[in-house]
Amino acid sequence: GAGGGHPRGAEPARPPGPTAPAETVLERFAQRLAALAPADLVVFDEALTASPALHRHLPPTTPGRFFQTRGGSLGVGIPGALGIKIAQPELPVVAFTGDGGSMYTIQALWTAARYDIGAAFVICDNRRYQLLDDNIEQYWRSLGVSPHAHPASFDLSHPDIRFHDLAASLGVPAVRVTEVSEVDDAVRAMLGARGPFLVDLVID
Repeated sequence: GAGGGHPRGAEPARPPGPTAPAETVLERFAQRLAALAPADLVVFDEALTASPALHRHLPPTTPGRFFQTRGGSLGVGIPGALGIKIAQPELPVVAFTGDGGSMYTIQALWTAARYDIGAAFVICDNRRYQLLDDNIEQYWRSLGVSPHAHPASFDLSHPDIRFHDLAASLGVPAVRVTEVSEVDDAVRAMLGARGPFLVDLVID
């Protein structure tokens, strides 16, 4: 199908990025992905508050191998990865998006399953709209407003969105990662998948 898997081992491993402690689930995931992924991995980064960890280990160095959202739109990560994979089916593609952003276009997983588009998706799941938290705090500072409670609508913690279950219901195999010890198996499963695959990466 359109998502034909990438022949593993056909490309040399990408060179290691700068050394950083792998203390968190996100750091470990980015570190292991950089170590295990083929050199021609394409990354779509829509998980903007997670970008520093991604850039430490997966720095954008090659044209056409790194994409990022522009402007204020949310939800372009999942469909963006599908577009890249359709355009260049021979390349391995992984999209990083946030839990909030993903909810704008989560139905694109159904499209990935229906048409066997073999992109991978990592939802950086911190159970809130962290970018909106950061933006409103910056806005308050610019106005000289004292920090106070964030809008309740920024909180996505209850009910808990179980993205691995949601993905499975849309036809995409998925795993949920909550501990650093689970990261390596999840990265290997994602890279070894022959069709679409999702990782629900629960982060702080």
